[in-house]
Amino acid sequence: MSPRREFLPTIRAALAGRYEVDREIARGGAARVYAGRAPGGHPVAVKILHPELAVSVTAERFLREVQFLRRITHPHIGRVLDSGEADYLLYFVMDWIEGPTLRQHVEKVRRASLSDVHRIARDLLNALGYAHDLGIAHRDVKPENVVLAANGAVLLDFGIAKAIAESGVTRLTRSGFTVGTSAYMSPEQVAGVQDIDHRTDLYSLACVLFEALAGRPPFVHAKEEVVLRLQQTEEAPDVRQFRKDTPAPLADMIARALKKDRDERWKSAGEMRQAVERQM
Repeated sequence: MSPRREFLPTIRAALAGRYEVDREIARGGAARVYAGRAPGGHPVAVKILHPELAVSVTAERFLREVQFLRRITHPHIGRVLDSGEADYLLYFVMDWIEGPTLRQHVEKVRRASLSDVHRIARDLLNALGYAHDLGIAHRDVKPENVVLAANGAVLLDFGIAKAIAESGVTRLTRSGFTVGTSAYMSPEQVAGVQDIDHRTDLYSLACVLFEALAGRPPFVHAKEEVVLRLQQTEEAPDVRQFRKDTPAPLADMIARALKKDRDERWKSAGEMRQAVERQM
């Protein structure tokens, strides 16, 4: 029996009376994701922190951080509905968003259409601008966290990386956990800078848009440690090297967001969004 199946009865038993858990649908760096239903049948995504990660955070602080995230209400941000601890499992629950992830879409089409990239950029920058105004950075913008729903692109797991980091800094450091995904991490994230701010999300989004256009992120290598070093030391290539029909304004917008020095990037999601809208 696979570990995936062995864990499912444990989840179902822990959440009995709260949520019905149907099946595992994904497994990320921080959590397993299950399709489930709330009382009354409303579909939800139930996310369980990996046990090895859960023991490295302070449960009370993590849940307090997640509770704060419930104030985020935006059409392009996945809504956190609930969180809790059951039988030593830390979980949070989000609205079920119907549609493929951007990762699934790019794997299918290889390169997204220019019109799709413009819409995705606009939607996600709207989402980022709203959350940044609340003082919340995502810290883990990547194709797996973007769902292409009927009403536009939706960004998932907003603030979860921060909640994990701030509820277990010293113990997480010892366990080797890092917030972010190497292909999309900003140079300051890689360097472990303490005062991470909204500009890290603009860098990560630029990596995502680059990949949507080119079929690959700016920095690619078989070894993750090399990708991390490149994020810190190498200037990103021009996306037009891999997608010749990329309009110059769009390529320039992405290039500015990929500057190593965050002071040279766009000052805000709103400013970057205006650059997108001028091209549409």
